[in-house]
Amino acid sequence: MKNLYKKIMVALFALFLTIIPILTLVFMSPEKKPFSENENRYLAAFPELNFKSYKNESFMNGFDKWISDRFFGREDWIVLKNKTDSALGKTETNGVFIENGMMMQIWRDYDESMYQRNLKAINDFVEKHPEIPAYFMLVPNAQEVYKNNVPKYAEIGDQKEYIDRFYSELKGFEGTIDAFSALMNRRNSYIYYRTDHHWTSYGAFVAYEAASQILGYNSRKYDDFTIEHADSEFRGTLFSKTLDFEITPDVIDYYTLTEGEPEVKVSVFKNYDTETNQVIYDEYDSMYFRSFLQVKDKYSSFLGQNSPIVTVENKNAKNDKSILLIKDSYAHSFVPFLSRNIKKSQ
Repeated sequence: MKNLYKKIMVALFALFLTIIPILTLVFMSPEKKPFSENENRYLAAFPELNFKSYKNESFMNGFDKWISDRFFGREDWIVLKNKTDSALGKTETNGVFIENGMMMQIWRDYDESMYQRNLKAINDFVEKHPEIPAYFMLVPNAQEVYKNNVPKYAEIGDQKEYIDRFYSELKGFEGTIDAFSALMNRRNSYIYYRTDHHWTSYGAFVAYEAASQILGYNSRKYDDFTIEHADSEFRGTLFSKTLDFEITPDVIDYYTLTEGEPEVKVSVFKNYDTETNQVIYDEYDSMYFRSFLQVKDKYSSFLGQNSPIVTVENKNAKNDKSILLIKDSYAHSFVPFLSRNIKKSQ
């Protein structure tokens, strides 16, 4: 009887492995190359089959990727797996902790050689431009601020220690901005999204206040702004890794000055014309790109998706100050605050 049971289970498993590819082929046309909003990427294309691709195994490798990306009911299976892991007491899913109704991207360690390369590149850049005052702001993610919510047995890195070390080894900088302390002081507020790795608009505002002490501008007060809840169904990058619908979706907030927004010109890199040696830009009259509220990548409503060059010019600025930001996507929701005090941000 025991052997019969094993044979039945093996047969069912083999049947499953056969049916899934068949269903995938039937319901997912090989010619289609759909975009996955959950993963913010195009799924693998069906590989070309010919003698050469068969011989060098590129067809089979490509087919494996295609099946992996497209297999029938893929997201439902992922949800089932994650729910099973959670029921078994697992608190980590695809590099994400889920604790107290919040998802947190895991940060455990860093590559020392990469650290040294990045540090050298930054210090070299500042050394080559001594006439330009330079400042640095290194921002922790939610894991560091809400470290007490992380399971005690989890092995995680110390971001505060990393920030302190990095700041201590910078050379030629006018100052460093302590975003960590500012965020820690407001940790009981909505400063990080529940389903995304970025800070919220309020988190960006907190950093804007902290930066004013080092950059030398008078930051606008919280009460100076009218807050619009532009969208309340945002599920971000961490949701894409977990597909946990039990976590409350996030709210996208737009902060506008109650007394009236300044007139701005936003220029976003489009392409480079090799014939004229000119950079071509798309131009906008707002820092909030509302069309992105209609898709999953709602965070890109802040100045659009990642672009090589974005320039924001405040035509009503009372000074001629300009600032060059070498940034990551955290700055997208930070720049709108900064632009109210500085004429040109790039």
